[in-house]
Amino acid sequence: MTDRPPAVGATAVIRGLFRGRPWYEQAVRVVESDADTATAARWPGAATREISFYARSLETGDPALREAGVDARASGDWELVGSAWRWTGVLERVVAGRWFSVSQMFDPDGELRCWYVNFQQPPTWRADGWDTCDLALDLVVDSDGKRRWKDEDEYAHDLRLGMITEAEHAAVETAREEAVALIEARADLFSDSAPRRWRPDPAWATPLLAREPLS
Repeated sequence: MTDRPPAVGATAVIRGLFRGRPWYEQAVRVVESDADTATAARWPGAATREISFYARSLETGDPALREAGVDARASGDWELVGSAWRWTGVLERVVAGRWFSVSQMFDPDGELRCWYVNFQQPPTWRADGWDTCDLALDLVVDSDGKRRWKDEDEYAHDLRLGMITEAEHAAVETAREEAVALIEARADLFSDSAPRRWRPDPAWATPLLAREPLS
């Protein structure tokens, strides 16, 4: 572990840990970094690893496979398979101590599609990336400013199963208010100075993962 994020230009790995084991990995390129904040980019083709059921659900759209992935994680019986990010370009910002990330998602032509607030454990920095854990709940803000909560049923289900602890639930409840305040203040990636068009530099290498999951 280290006390700050990887440097600008590095390929980093975002690792989701559940009960000490990785259940997803995402390769990204660090585009901004300071003592307690990292902004990372990923785009179609960037390497990922997912629980096998979840990877198949992305390919097929079958919600039963997504549910099977949740059950596998709850039972502690899962395997990771290689996959790749698809659909959008993403700029994602994480901040030390913050229980959510903020992302801008861009269409293939570079136009801003939406902002995406992903509630998750605060980052723990590593020399080659950071660890967190997705906590199911999301808040989507359309490019016209309309907001909608996403996956509240899944969040409630994970809470009932004990996959989200009461302490994490309390932190998320506070983080909901913090995220809404950030949006209303037009701060962070919601600010007027944040890009409304973005594409990866063609000279950048596609972010890749090592052959085996990190441990």
